[in-house]
Amino acid sequence: MNVRIAVHGWLVLELSGDSPFWVGIFAFVLGAGQLLFSSIAGAIVDRFQRRNVLVVEGIISTVVAAGLALATYYDVAELWWAIAIAFLTGCQRAVRFTASNRMVYDLVGPHRLVNGVSLWRVSASPMMIFGSLLVGVVIDWVGVWGAFAFMSASLAVGLPFLLLIHVQGSVDSSPTSLFRQTLEGAQLAVRDPSLRTLFSVSVVMETLGFSFLVMIPVMAKNVLETGGTGLGFLQAGVGVGMLGATLLMAAYGDSVPKAKIIVVCATGAGIVLVGFALSRSLLLSVALAAAVMAFLNAYDLALGAMMQLVSPPHLRGRAVSLHSLAISFTALGGFVIGTVGAIVGVPLVMAVSGGGIIANAALRRRAVLGLQERPATLRPADPD
Repeated sequence: MNVRIAVHGWLVLELSGDSPFWVGIFAFVLGAGQLLFSSIAGAIVDRFQRRNVLVVEGIISTVVAAGLALATYYDVAELWWAIAIAFLTGCQRAVRFTASNRMVYDLVGPHRLVNGVSLWRVSASPMMIFGSLLVGVVIDWVGVWGAFAFMSASLAVGLPFLLLIHVQGSVDSSPTSLFRQTLEGAQLAVRDPSLRTLFSVSVVMETLGFSFLVMIPVMAKNVLETGGTGLGFLQAGVGVGMLGATLLMAAYGDSVPKAKIIVVCATGAGIVLVGFALSRSLLLSVALAAAVMAFLNAYDLALGAMMQLVSPPHLRGRAVSLHSLAISFTALGGFVIGTVGAIVGVPLVMAVSGGGIIANAALRRRAVLGLQERPATLRPADPD
């Protein structure tokens, strides 16, 4: 999904005359879709089998990417159209994130949750690393339409493998309406103090930290002055960092207190993000992008697991949707960086964001370290 967002951001840059402001607008619309659909996605994921939800989302994503490839190939894509598609992408992002994380719980249970989510994310690493490099070269050699075509084909190839996964997790088969279930999910962050703490920490991290991903096309094209190949290298660096942190978390994530991982990795992400903002060397920027993503990914894996482990069993899908809801603030951060950065410069805003992350980790340290997991309870799996 991160590669798709980067390519979409590159398209917005091309259509807007290299404007960081319009990349910020793109990020805002993307986040609005995820924000508005996250609670609905949580209710859907609790109500239906997660694999089936992922299959439907994968088909829609394949069609959307193919449509963007055709539109850019025939040169009919317009800026407003590219911005509008971002809203649908945000809705898809909410569904994919919520369903995949909840399905991992179905597969591995509570005691291996961090390991399971980590291994699931390993599957995205080849696309993040080698796919990013290939996409960057394709943009320079063929055009952005080729990148969208490549992504559409990759998504289509992955669907049959998803169908091979046979798992039946518990579903909420109560007669409660989907609308009511959606409201229950939205109320979780207000009622539950543990989820409220995790949600508030996550909102700041997404707004100030993960938003750097939205601005990678701007850093590549406007700051470092590299082409699509430079974009590919930066995205590949992000993929390497994600893979390294994922493997470490898969091996040790369930043996180290998750609250401690959240605090330490959040602080590390803020420090390295300041360095990324100040770098003007492509090679150094790639290394720093990898380090930022490594810290952010380890933090995110621990926080996502904690959100499920502190929530009531029948509301785990909606707890994950709170994580997705917080992730929508990535786009808000991208919007702020893009709009303010158009005036004072994207690197300056990004450096200030890194300082904000460090401050947030210090201020919320005691609250996070005091969180307690709920005892594991077993429920029989419901049939499809």
